[in-house]
Amino acid sequence: MIDHHVGGAVRSGARGEFGGLIPVRPATSRLIVCLRGHRLDLDLYDKLKPYSHRYRLHGTLCEVCRAQEGCDPAARHLAEWAHLDVTVQHAPDADPGDGLVLVAHPPAAGTLAGRIELRLDRTEVGVVTASPCASCRTATLDYVHVAAEYRRLGFGRTLVAAAVARAPSFRWTAPLPDGPVAQSFRARIAMRRNGPPCSHRGG
Repeated sequence: MIDHHVGGAVRSGARGEFGGLIPVRPATSRLIVCLRGHRLDLDLYDKLKPYSHRYRLHGTLCEVCRAQEGCDPAARHLAEWAHLDVTVQHAPDADPGDGLVLVAHPPAAGTLAGRIELRLDRTEVGVVTASPCASCRTATLDYVHVAAEYRRLGFGRTLVAAAVARAPSFRWTAPLPDGPVAQSFRARIAMRRNGPPCSHRGG
């Protein structure tokens, strides 16, 4: 349970007063389909723009999905999702605190590997490490991890997008991980396997 003071009040979310966890996707300028593939660019329904108080992010609601989920209580909840601008990455000492935010740590001395955390109310719920090289204009996605209770919400793909946003014009590669869960996630990332190691990368 997350429990800390905000402006004299306690923001814990333990009673669901800020809403539940919903999927997250990197913010884009134009939405065409929902998470189930229903087209959002047709004038079939009003375009609803909900706000997640849990994440403190704006989002989108698909009316078709909401109707389907209302008929099937066992259906996975994908009707509403929040948008996170992956280009907004805070310094470690400038974490705004509340909601879902990205916090970027610069590479350690002598290395290229930087670290980006996904934090929910100051608690780390996921992390990605990547090694971009400006000389080679290449980058390696080294490691992605999301806490077990926050998986299947799009946190992993959001972290990958945040890493790529730091060097969008570079040639990105990613290794093949061990384990079925990691391999399943890796198969959804549109990156080649690692090429020859970067000669500028430190130990």
